[in-house]
Order: sequence, then structure tokens, then C-alpha cells
Amino acid sequence: MTEGVVKFAVDKLESMAAQELKLQTEVGKKVLELRHELEWLRTFLRDADRKRRGSSSSSATGGAAAAAYDELIEVWVRQTRELAHDAEDLLEEFVHRGELHCHGCFDLPSFLRWLRHSAAGVFARHAIFDGIEDINKRIEQMKQQRKECNLEKLPCASKPHRKKYTDWSSLTELEIEDNLVKIGDYDEIKRLVLDQSRQRTVINLTGKSGIGKTTLASYLYRRSSIRKHFACTAWVHVPRKFRFADLLHDVIRQANASSGHDDDELAAAADDDDVRRRGGMEAERLVKARLAAALQGRRYLVVLDDVRSREEWAFFLAALPAGLAGSCVLVTTQVKISEESAAEQSGGVVRTRELGKLRPEQAAELFRRRVYGHGEPDPKKMEQLKKVVDSMTKGSNLPLNIVMLAGLLRSKKEDEWDAVIHSLDDTPPPPTSPEQMPPEKDSLDDIAPAAASETAPTSTEQTTKKKMKGKQMATSMDKILTVCMDDLPTHLKPCFLYFAGFTAQTPICAGKLVRLWVAEGFMQAKNGQTVEEHGEECLKELISRCLVQLVETDAAGGRVAAVSVHQAVLDFAQAEARDTNFLHVHSGAAGLSNGAARRLALRNTYDTDLAVMLEAPKLHTLLCDIPERAADAAGAAAWQRALELINGRAPTFSVHGSRFLRVMDLKGVRLPHRESLPEEIGWLIHLRYLGLSHTAMRHLPSSVKRLRNLQTLDVSRTDVEALPWRLWRNPSLRHVMARRLAAWSAPDERAVLPDLQTLHGVPWGRWARSGGGGAIGKMTSLRSLMAWNVSAAAAAGGGGGERLSSALAGLECLRSLDLEAADDAATTLPLWDLLTMLGLRQLEYLTLRGRVAPWNPPPPETTTTPPPLQGHHHHHHHYLLPNLAKLELHRSECDQPLIDAIAKLPNLAELVLDEASYVKPYMRFPAAGFPKLRKLQLTSLDKLTECTAAAAAAGDGGGGALPQLRHVSVFHCGKLNTFPVKMAPKLELLTIHDSEELKNFMDCNQDNEHIHVVHGKMSKRRVMTAPK
Repeated sequence: MTEGVVKFAVDKLESMAAQELKLQTEVGKKVLELRHELEWLRTFLRDADRKRRGSSSSSATGGAAAAAYDELIEVWVRQTRELAHDAEDLLEEFVHRGELHCHGCFDLPSFLRWLRHSAAGVFARHAIFDGIEDINKRIEQMKQQRKECNLEKLPCASKPHRKKYTDWSSLTELEIEDNLVKIGDYDEIKRLVLDQSRQRTVINLTGKSGIGKTTLASYLYRRSSIRKHFACTAWVHVPRKFRFADLLHDVIRQANASSGHDDDELAAAADDDDVRRRGGMEAERLVKARLAAALQGRRYLVVLDDVRSREEWAFFLAALPAGLAGSCVLVTTQVKISEESAAEQSGGVVRTRELGKLRPEQAAELFRRRVYGHGEPDPKKMEQLKKVVDSMTKGSNLPLNIVMLAGLLRSKKEDEWDAVIHSLDDTPPPPTSPEQMPPEKDSLDDIAPAAASETAPTSTEQTTKKKMKGKQMATSMDKILTVCMDDLPTHLKPCFLYFAGFTAQTPICAGKLVRLWVAEGFMQAKNGQTVEEHGEECLKELISRCLVQLVETDAAGGRVAAVSVHQAVLDFAQAEARDTNFLHVHSGAAGLSNGAARRLALRNTYDTDLAVMLEAPKLHTLLCDIPERAADAAGAAAWQRALELINGRAPTFSVHGSRFLRVMDLKGVRLPHRESLPEEIGWLIHLRYLGLSHTAMRHLPSSVKRLRNLQTLDVSRTDVEALPWRLWRNPSLRHVMARRLAAWSAPDERAVLPDLQTLHGVPWGRWARSGGGGAIGKMTSLRSLMAWNVSAAAAAGGGGGERLSSALAGLECLRSLDLEAADDAATTLPLWDLLTMLGLRQLEYLTLRGRVAPWNPPPPETTTTPPPLQGHHHHHHHYLLPNLAKLELHRSECDQPLIDAIAKLPNLAELVLDEASYVKPYMRFPAAGFPKLRKLQLTSLDKLTECTAAAAAAGDGGGGALPQLRHVSVFHCGKLNTFPVKMAPKLELLTIHDSEELKNFMDCNQDNEHIHVVHGKMSKRRVMTAPK
């Protein structure tokens, strides 16, 4: 990791030198000289960092001399890391003193301003000159120390050739779970879950970390053949720090949603919100009463994932009501609980199943699938893989170990596997050159002569060796993670350690994660890619290496939407981040007084009386993620903690003590008695990421316009309606996300934002004029646009030339478009024009809110658009958006011809018709229509009574409609009484809520046993591990 720290400083020095050589040659030369010195240090750090991580095991086997040698390496690596940090801080201090560029002067105020900045520039340049001289002297001293301590003879590891055998996209969570569960105790545990002969069954899945408990529980939970036996379901991951009330409220919410009582839940939640904030016995009684109302009298399935103590286990079982016969509580835990004593506490039947390690043939099969993908196994190859897996794991065949080893070896040729096996065995591979020879015994004698004089190990050393040998099995997971960490390329190591600031087994938004990486400076644009695209590739590589779990992909299936990390992997990342001073994680006041901390993450904060005193002058990153309920309950105390993290003084907001902040994400933090950040926020000139979602913010100070390096501004899920107009003149902006900005807060029409990629919540206006006169014509990198108040003149063309289609025609990089029409009767959105626009060929997501223009196709001999599919299939080829994967229509008032036209979209995977988006009583899916549609949602279509699908005509090879449809959701469609389930051969799940006639239709149809019908909305878990 230290190598990555030095590389980051080197890149910054290179950029600084290029600018400074133009201004002042002497300073530029010194910056360039420092860069060369740090570049030289990088040649040694890769193997030194690896040696530092493996020092604990080598010290136990190599005696006191080896321990002393490893300690010297650790000290040297730590000093090198501190030196690189000091070099980086020196440059940021230089920048912080002011911009030193002179742009000319035309009047007396400009001349005086130039004179003042010029004088300040002289002092600043002298300061950085002296600082570089000091750092260069320290580098020379470290070189001398390295030579004196014989650290120059470390073996050098060659860079492996990387080759991918399987594409990352094949490693979906569904495939991973199938591979693991097929070789587990699935059948027996499934029988226990479905046992309805008892009042309530509690099933404890126990075993070591990484044995597959959560994976097996997740697989069981999402099976439609299991869920259909329960009236309500809930999945709760138990974090390390939590409030029982929060988790019980989560169970209530999921249970009500899955059983169709989510509306009652929202109404009740509004009534008792004040009681929950006051806390005490009254709140506890209310929560238990609400939980009993949600579960009592119903057959429920509740999964409690990762329960860490017997006390937690007993509390949850005491809080959950008995329910109907056949109810089940599935618990994953490492705590061993006897069935006899547990039955007395739970008041029901308790069954404990301890998952065991994989057999050698099972481990080899899992390893083969993860390395080579699907295909018939070769018997000889399987025997070889058995030996390889056994040599790497030494019998510790935990599924997580096998998966991580497979991810590690997928990136290598088979002739490089021996080096990995040697590294896992703590024995280096045979040296291939004199430079790779380890230090001789004489060198170790010079380092620790007293230790070398001992001729025989003492009884204490023998005991230690026996203990280490006995603990070898338990530490194999850490050993594998260490090798995986060492094998990561330099640019991926900080990306992996960044996960230390998140929570295990919880979905992490991939887009937000990449934006944070970019703001931190981890990503560099290369090979024509943007930094965000490079970040997406890095995330895919971490998934391919199985260090990160893929949770969800987007509708198009080509991009990662959400990821998560296993608890064991998170523990390793947090330990490494803490040891290298990369990032520190806290959930309370203890330990927050570290003034040398560069990144801090505040997680699971819920204490109401916590006082934090902190001065963090070197703080670069502050990540907060306070749960919504915890933030509501904590009130001012939560915000006080975040403020004191920055400057140590509360309750006033001051940024003097942390002026180097680059990333500040205050998600969930609430401000007491104020609705805006203070003006001092403008002093953070290094700030690149400002996240304020879920903060109840209403205003932003005008000083944010001075944040010239700001790349991401996230004020979504807030009440912020206005941004300073000068903010739109910031050329560094890349992502602006708001809920809904006021009409007078739209982008400046003269703004030039060539790097802007995300623009959400803006009103349509003069900035979007076509013909090159508006700012939209200069947003050539825009990838996601969400705009509201699209007027009739803009949609259909007006005297101002603000035609919508013309304005969007130049956005050839656009992938997501969300438009909301103005609230008037004259505005119609040109859906068909958008679907046939050549300039939007990369568009993948389209959402229209408002009435769409009716489609009246011209006669066939003059038409350039496809005729409606009525009666028979037309074999005409017409251009439609080739990459559109998801289409959402709200209040669109569509009719059958538009449905026929949409049906011809070649790659449409998800269609949402919401709130009066279809106004006819009958809807027919045309023959051969919707060839790739997998998910369909119908919501609040009050006039719709019947859905049918046309069968393929005789002799027509086009096939019927909906050939790939798998999931249908019907919400609040009270008159709908028919759906063509027989025309959807792959339909698996039908979710019905507040649509009684359709429910009766499905109950009367006996040919739908293969379809899982859920009465009620599928629960959206706030904290989840299982797939949707």
C-alpha cells in the first residue's frame, strides 16, 4: 500500500512541476527533482510492503534475527509512507496559499490585487523551496539507513502476466450462490424451513467465517418455491453497532410491505415518530406492539444474518411473536448454541446445523467453475485441480477461501501458479537471479548479534512455534487475503482499501463509489477513457478477483449497479487501512483524537450524548453514513459529532483545522437549528466531493462558488432549491445531483462545462437552447440528464428555437434521460422522436413524466417509421434506439399504437407504465414484440381491464410476444382481470398489490403452478445481502 501512496505523490508532483516550470524555473526544478527521488523509492517498496505484511509468520519461523530484520523493514516502510504524505501535504499547502498566476491588470484595483498576490507568491515559493530541500535531505538519510541496515538485498518479485480466463460479467451473485449451495446442506435445511407441523421453528446456521452461512440463507430466502409458503418475509443483517429499535422497525417495514400492508405502515409511522424520538419504555412498548401487529396471525419467515452473541440471539427471539404454525426464524451465527437450552428461551423448536468444510472434490469443482467458467470438466484436469487446491488451502476448504484463490489465479497463467502456492506456504520460489537472493546470515548477525549468538531455541520459542503451527488452519484466510492484496496492481490497492470505510454485507452504490475514487485522485484517464470509465474497469477487476461481491447490475446488464464486501474481507481491509494510516473507522468518540489521520469514516452513529474533541490538520476525507432513524433519534448530537471531527469545536462549524479536505460526505448528518452550511465552507479550496444527501438542508452558502476544484455536488434527498449562479462557471464540475432546483437556479446559458457528466434536478430553460447558443451544446460529455418543467415551446418547437429534439441531438454520450413536462395542458413530450433519434444511439434509460405526443403514422409508402403491429407481422427494418434497456412512462396517456411501436425496441429489458400512462381498457402485446423484455411493471392504470398477447401467425418465424418475460408487477390496477401468463413461457414471479380481480384470476387458473404469485409489494430491504 505504501507503494501506492508514493505513486500518488509522484503523480501530483509531476503535474505540479509541469505548471511550475512555466512560472519559476528554480521551484519547478526542485519539484521535478523530488518527483524523481520518490519514483526511485517505488522500485523498492513493492516487496518491502509485502515483507511487512508477512512479517508475523516469518518472525515465528525464523527466530529473533529474522524478527529484528522484519522490524527494520516495517520502520523503513512507515517512514517512507510518512515522507510521501509530507510531500503531498507540502504541495497542497502551496496551493492553499492562493493562486499565484497573474492574468494581467487593466485598472488600479486589478494592479493592487496583482501586487498583493505577487508578494504572497514570493513567500509561498520560498516556503515550498525550503520544504522540498528538507524532504530531499530526509530521502538521502533514508537511503543511507537502508544501506546500513542491509535492506537492499530483499528479493524482488517479478510482475506477473495477467490473463483473464472468464469475463467478470459471468460472476453474478446468482451463479456464485448456485455453485455453493449445490454442494451444501440445502435439502435438509429447506425441509426444516418448510416444516409446518410446529408453531415456530428456529434454525441456527453455524460455522466459521467464510463457510457459506449467509450464502445458503440468501439462496433459501429468495427461492420463490419457499417464499410462497409465507405470508410475510424479512431479511435483517445485524451490524456490529446498532440499535435494536432500528432493526425491529426494519422487520416491521419489510413484513408489512411483503404482505401488502405498506400503506398502513406509512400512516402508523407518521403517528408514532415523536414517540420513537423520545425513547424510553413508551417507545419500546410501541415497537413491540407494532411488531406483534405485523407478524401475529401470519406465517412469517425472518432471516437474522450475522448474529454475534447469545444475548442478541435471545433478544430477537423474545421480540418476535409466535405467528402461525410453520413460521420460521433463520439465524446465521458463529456462536454455538445448544438446542436444549435454546428451546427453553425461544419457546419453540430450535434446530442447529453446523456447516462443514468442502470435500476435496467439491472444492475442486467450485475452483474449476470460478476459474474456467462453465463446461464439462476433464477428469484428469479435476485430479490436478484437487492437488492444486489442497496444496494452497492445506485442507482448509472454506468456500470463501476457494473463491478468493480462484479470483487470484484467474489473472495468471497456469505456469505462474507455483509462485502463488509458495507464497501461501511462506516459502519463496527458487531464485532466478542473484538480485533475488535473500540476505545472508552474516547480514542478519550484523543486525542482531545477540540473537544470532543463541545456538538453540528456548522452550518458549518451541512453544510459540507449536502454537503458530496449530493456528495455521485458522489464519489461512488472512494468509490468502494477504497474498491477494500483494498481487493487486498499485492503482487497485487504494481502491480496495477504500472499502474499509463501508459496512459489510450491505449494498454499496457503484456510481457513488467511483465518484469518490475520482475525487480522491485514485483514477487517471488513459486510452481515451474518462476517469469514471477507468474507475468502472477497476471495480470490475476487483469483482473478477473475488475481493468484492457483485450484488446487482443495471437493466442493460453491462454495468455494475451495487457491490458488497464479505465481513472477513472487510476486517482485513480495515486492519490494513489502519496499519498504513490510510483510513480509520469509528462509531464513537474513542480514538478520534488522532491528529495524523488522513481519512475518517463515521459509521453506525447512534449515541445521543456523545462529545467528540478532535483536531485533524491532515484530514483529507470525512465519510459519514448515519442511518435515517438513527439520525432522527440522535438529532443535534449526530451533527455535533461530525462538526467536532473537523475542528474539535462544537457546535460552530469551522474548517480552519482541516483545510486539506478533498472529500466530505455528510450523508444522514443533521444540522441543529440551521438549514445551511456556514460560509467557511468556501475556504476548502481542495474540496472535490461535497455530499449532503439526507441532511434536511435547504440552502447552500454563496461561498461554494469558490470551490474551484469541486467535481461532485450531491444535494439529492434534500430541500435545496437554489445553487449560486457562479457555481455553473466552475469548469471542474463533473456531477451535480439535486432533487429539484428552482427555475431561476438553472445553469448559466454561457457556462462552459466540457467535463460535466451528471446533471439532475435542473429546470429546462434558456441554457438548453439548440443551435449552439445554450450551455447544453457545450456539455459534450453529459451522460445523465434529469430535467423538469419542459414547456410546450421546448417540446414541440417555438419561436425561441428551444426545440427539445434539437437540443438533445448533440448529446451523443448520453446514457440516461429523465424529462418531466411542465404542468400545463399544452405540453406533450415527443416520445417517438426520441426513440428514433440518431444522436441518442447510446441511450440506455429513458423516463418521461407527462403526456406524450400521439403517434399517427403516415401511409406506408411515405413513412419512415414502423407501422403499428396489427393483425400480422411486418418485416420492415427501421431504426430505433439500439441500446435502450429501460423505459419508464408516467402520466403519459399512451394508446395501443404507441405500445405497438415500443414493442419493436430491440433490446428493451424493463418497461414501467405508471400512473395513467395507458388510458385504454384493453392492452395487447403484439406478436414478436418485446423480444428482450424481462421485467414489466403496471401501476395505477385505472382504466385497464384486460391484457392480452398476440400469438405468432402460422408460418411466421417471429414467435409470440414476451418470450423472455420473467417478472411482472401489478400495483393498484383495480379493474385488471386478465393477464397473458400462458404467452410468457419464462414467467417466474408475479407481484400483485391492490388488484383484487387479477388476484382472483390467478387463483382460479390452475396452470400457473410454476409461477410464484406474491400478494403485496416485494420488500426493499434497507440493509440486505440477499439478491432482490
